[in-house]
Amino acid sequence: MKPATVCIAFLSINLTAQVRMMSGLGPGAQQVQTGKASIEGSVVDAITHEPVKKAIVITNAGAGLSAVTDASGHFAFRQLPAGKYNIEANSEKYPLSQFSFEAWPFLFISLAADEQKQDITLLLTPGASVRGRIVDDDGNPMPGCNVTAMQLRDMGMGRTQQPSGSSQSDEKGEYRISNLPGGKYYVQARCFKTIPLPHAFVRRDAIMDVPKLSYAPLFYSGAAEPMSAAKVQATPGADISGIDFKMVPARGITIRGHAGPASAGIIQLSLVPKDPLTRQFQTQGLRVNASTGEFRIQNVLPGSYDLVASTAEGGQSYFAKASVEVGDAPLDPIELTLAPAPTVSGTILIEGDTNLPMTNGDLAMNPIDGRPMMQRPPQAKVQSDGTFIINSVTPGRWRISLIGVQGYIKSVQQGGQEATPWDLEIGSSSSQLKILVGAKFAKVEATLAASSVGAGQIGSILWAANGDPNFQQNFSINTQNSSTLQVPPGKYHVCAFATVQTWVLMQNRALLKALESRCETVDATADGSARVQVPLIPAADLKQMLEKIEE
Repeated sequence: MKPATVCIAFLSINLTAQVRMMSGLGPGAQQVQTGKASIEGSVVDAITHEPVKKAIVITNAGAGLSAVTDASGHFAFRQLPAGKYNIEANSEKYPLSQFSFEAWPFLFISLAADEQKQDITLLLTPGASVRGRIVDDDGNPMPGCNVTAMQLRDMGMGRTQQPSGSSQSDEKGEYRISNLPGGKYYVQARCFKTIPLPHAFVRRDAIMDVPKLSYAPLFYSGAAEPMSAAKVQATPGADISGIDFKMVPARGITIRGHAGPASAGIIQLSLVPKDPLTRQFQTQGLRVNASTGEFRIQNVLPGSYDLVASTAEGGQSYFAKASVEVGDAPLDPIELTLAPAPTVSGTILIEGDTNLPMTNGDLAMNPIDGRPMMQRPPQAKVQSDGTFIINSVTPGRWRISLIGVQGYIKSVQQGGQEATPWDLEIGSSSSQLKILVGAKFAKVEATLAASSVGAGQIGSILWAANGDPNFQQNFSINTQNSSTLQVPPGKYHVCAFATVQTWVLMQNRALLKALESRCETVDATADGSARVQVPLIPAADLKQMLEKIEE
């Protein structure tokens, strides 16, 4: 057998053989449908147009098939039945960003019986690299520093830092962040080193501080916070050099105190910046001395923080929280007295005379104020009579949701007063909730606007214009057929986009807000049906809007 023939046989996927291998089926077992159609093509670099070898190509045929491209970027899927297929390519050297509108290596293909689709081209967009050097204030290299490229995005709790890539400086102080998706980035360096200062004799077991300096996080080029920093433009395939840092030492403050009672078990601490932009760097996993209840957090730089202590024992959570303002002056010891977390209990009622099953349903609670979670979010089984009880809800703001219940939360009463299920405030005392579940959904029939005829890949999304700001639903739509959605009654924005990456939109609140004026609004009433002509937003417009938001 010639080498070329061997290569093609390896890359041309036989549907029957691979499905047997993936499912463990023997020759006598039931097989999926096969046919005589095929899909064949190449994966190429979107910038250089060179073939990409060893790229993985995936299709939804049968139980899911994959192929690996050869040296010429070629792949093939054979013995396919007629139907609709999606084809996707990926490679470790070509990053895929959930926030990017660059060329997406994804195609929809319709195959007729015996049809041979050839010359399919999938584009992979290369990533960029950012490199530089980190030195101290004397110009000496600083190894072991972490460097992160990040973007600021509103994911529902205000603008926060979303890391996209990181690296660590070597013995020369040099670093390189590779495979960054195209875009604008803030680049930050963090060096976890200290510099001892001259001081008088201190006993080895003394609890006083040995004076020392630490290094504050630094954004390129020399800014302490992102809003004053310079952005780095990473174009696909670019190698950006000269992103250098000169770290300046600063004297931090020690936060010390006592948390108890000691009988509460293993107590963990978190020091959480109040500014959402810096919460990524919260200090977690600190422990209190089990025998004395004492704690000490060294080298805390100036800022506003929440100091949180928590533990759990015997199914009960304990919690304490203190606000801490760190400046230049030493702080007095902080006393954290843990108290049992408040109990959240109540009843879930079904609207009307319906008999929706409550068995196997759960009530889940997720924090929405950016606090750290020491354990999984609180969740409780809903009993057959609709009652529930949770003993692990710490004070703060929460979003409640139902899992396994055939309905939606229509209203919530907390202590007899109307409350908001997606922004529920839990205080230090126990809460009694009465949750009304709606069973009458609304129907929305969405049809692509006539002006969208001839559009290629399309993704669609519906999101709440009032009510629950977290309600979003993506759906399929094309120029031939309408889509019917079942949603809780309310007002919604609806749009179609010339991209399949609808999660880019669903995770970016600022972008959704900017899209409202370009999208259609529909009112959906309980047990009613509403129709909407969905406008198509071009990918170029989406990219321009995203770039404007990030300025």
